[in-house]
Amino acid sequence: MQKKIINAGRILVVGTQGGGKTATVTKLAARTDSSMEYLEDFAGTIETEYLKVSFDEGNFYSLLLPIGGQEKWAKLRERFGSTAEAIVAILDSCTKQFWINSLQQASSISSVLPYNNYPISFIVTKKDLNDSITSDADTFGETIVEGIANAKREGVTYYSRGFRISQRSFELGNNIEKIPFTQMEQIIANALEQKYFTGLEPGNARKGRMLLGGFSLVNCRIFSRALTLGLSQQEEPGDELAILGLLNDMRPTMLELDTNWTDLVRKYPKAGSEPIIPADISADQINDIILEKLLANETDIINFEEELNKMSHLTGWRHVGWEHISIFEEEGLDKASSLVRKIMETISQSEQAEKFILFDPIDELF
Repeated sequence: MQKKIINAGRILVVGTQGGGKTATVTKLAARTDSSMEYLEDFAGTIETEYLKVSFDEGNFYSLLLPIGGQEKWAKLRERFGSTAEAIVAILDSCTKQFWINSLQQASSISSVLPYNNYPISFIVTKKDLNDSITSDADTFGETIVEGIANAKREGVTYYSRGFRISQRSFELGNNIEKIPFTQMEQIIANALEQKYFTGLEPGNARKGRMLLGGFSLVNCRIFSRALTLGLSQQEEPGDELAILGLLNDMRPTMLELDTNWTDLVRKYPKAGSEPIIPADISADQINDIILEKLLANETDIINFEEELNKMSHLTGWRHVGWEHISIFEEEGLDKASSLVRKIMETISQSEQAEKFILFDPIDELF
């Protein structure tokens, strides 16, 4: 007798780039497919891919569909959202000021969802890194202040990632009072690389040894960008979502991609002038920004859950839970797997509905 196989639907996985979508989905799929392996890369997810997650010895399965987090994949999210049967939003535990991007991605496809009572959940990733940085926050501040001092004295060297890896540099000078966002992002990334990695190979995210739990080369850059934003000021204030969209366009630093704020703002004209950071920023100020603006805690997660619930009457969502995990630990994988199973079981409770009218629930909430 042929065994019965139950397809529980397609689950769309959304969230800002570098947040852990592909890592989460690949590690889950690898539990029942030993050929699957997650390898971190500076390039990130290219468009999308289906990954099968199985339960009950393969009798019960779903397809997880991670979509690249950059704005260029917005239409792709809408296209696949029109046939997906649930959403998982991925939130980076170490860059909570970017969470609104993940929420925007989920809400932007709500107008094409063909169901009411549509299951949505979220996974807060990088708990291990959150714990590591919390414990080492004082060292982060001291390391960055020292990195700024070295940059003033000796200039800054970095590697661009074009057709080939090329060494480049820029000078600051001892008397500089304000440092542009683009340069400060690179200074912070360089300082943290020097402190927390050994055996690096320029341009290769898979080489080198991490000295801080969960702090990969990609995470170093995502964190450096978020911290630079947290420390910065704008002479001509820009729109928050436009700024976050601009910063969500890349994994390496702007300078490593041979781009700058002026070039990117042509695509995001509402982002405003390039932010600047005081050159005399203190270690204590840096520590405060890390702990208050970047690292998520349980209160932040509960507040995000409340925002989801507020949006349900507009979106037709049904929130089915969340987890704060490290996907590289078995306990985290267990929790993520249980959450996916719960989502799959909830899909059957969705109700066919007419397409929703276009709206922007983010405007109502923020």
